[in-house]
Amino acid sequence: MAGHSAPVLQMIDGIRNKKEDMKFYNRSRFLWSMFLLCLIVQTVQLTIAGCSHTSPYYHPDISTIETKDIAAEHTLQYRVLLIGDAGQPKQDEPVLKTLHSWTKKAPEKTSVIFLGDNMYPDGMTEQKMHEAPTHLGPQIDVIKSTDAHGLFIPGNHDWTNGKEVGYRALLAQEKYINDALTRAPQFLPQGGTPGPVMLGLPEENPVVRMIVLDTQWWLHQHEKPAVSTDTVVDKLKDYLDTELPVIVVGHHPLQSYGIHGGFYDWKAHLFPGRLAHKWLWVPVPIVGSLYPLVRWHVVKSDQDLNGTRYKNMVTELNAALSARKKSPLLIYASGHEHSLQVLAGDVTDYLLVSGLGSSEKATEVSHGDNTLFAHQHSGFMAIDYLTNGKVLLRVVEPAEREVVFYHWLKK
Repeated sequence: MAGHSAPVLQMIDGIRNKKEDMKFYNRSRFLWSMFLLCLIVQTVQLTIAGCSHTSPYYHPDISTIETKDIAAEHTLQYRVLLIGDAGQPKQDEPVLKTLHSWTKKAPEKTSVIFLGDNMYPDGMTEQKMHEAPTHLGPQIDVIKSTDAHGLFIPGNHDWTNGKEVGYRALLAQEKYINDALTRAPQFLPQGGTPGPVMLGLPEENPVVRMIVLDTQWWLHQHEKPAVSTDTVVDKLKDYLDTELPVIVVGHHPLQSYGIHGGFYDWKAHLFPGRLAHKWLWVPVPIVGSLYPLVRWHVVKSDQDLNGTRYKNMVTELNAALSARKKSPLLIYASGHEHSLQVLAGDVTDYLLVSGLGSSEKATEVSHGDNTLFAHQHSGFMAIDYLTNGKVLLRVVEPAEREVVFYHWLKK
């Protein structure tokens, strides 16, 4: 019996080994299938994500000449310079040096509008107040050294990006700026209110009406002045009732093809650490795509265009802006995105995103059908109102060829 049992045992061991081999084969096959599936998904994601415009993008209908500067053939009546997110300048910040040179060309006919995030990243809390000379000082110096008119409006980081101490930090910044500058108005809207506030530029015989909003008020969930959104919308409609050209300024864009509009390029998917630190080139394939997908589709931020509060704000502001009747030209200008975008508007004539006064913080930007210009770069925008009634927009960057785009704004 013992002699006969050996072959049987060998046969049983053989069957067992074959089963083990089959399990290993199936497991390997499953792992390879999952790897290939993830590889396919990652490839699709990267294909969809595409590349950011690290070189200037121009709409196909834009003529080559508009990629260069132009000499305005008529006298300047008034100039508005728009610059956002300048609250973390490096030493001898190139953007602010270029802004200074543009401001001093005609300071008596110039307003510089700082479009929020004036003190990045935590605002003027008690703990960060000592940093104000470093963060706010270079911006204030542009105004004081040229004697032009300077106006600061708040952004989300000036409200400490939505933290409980945001309101107190905002009031501290308002006081600091008002004490530093003498030519009113220096900081609007006042007291953490949402606005709108109406200005004529220049004060005597205005050629453009500016309407100032604090868009972070709409998004802030802690202490803030109690104001009805209906009141804000009704006032905005009233202020739009003019035959002058109108610029509405607020920190948050109404439309964008940058990160806050849901765009992340292939580098953000493969090297997600760069979203926190630009130098962190650590590849995290597949898993790295989770952050942009989760942020846009699952954990929706109030600072992104698909956030519930943000969408409600855009809906209400667009409803008000669509009520304009007589104004020949309506522009909405904002910061928030760390890029430069010129968009043809629907409700407004143009949407401007002039969001980078700190040269080291540029973020990704794509384009849509209505994009006239886009660039992942620092810079600002200049709007010239001329004596012949024409309005000229220029995008200015700190480089040898400062003007990278100009466009006659159509009424």
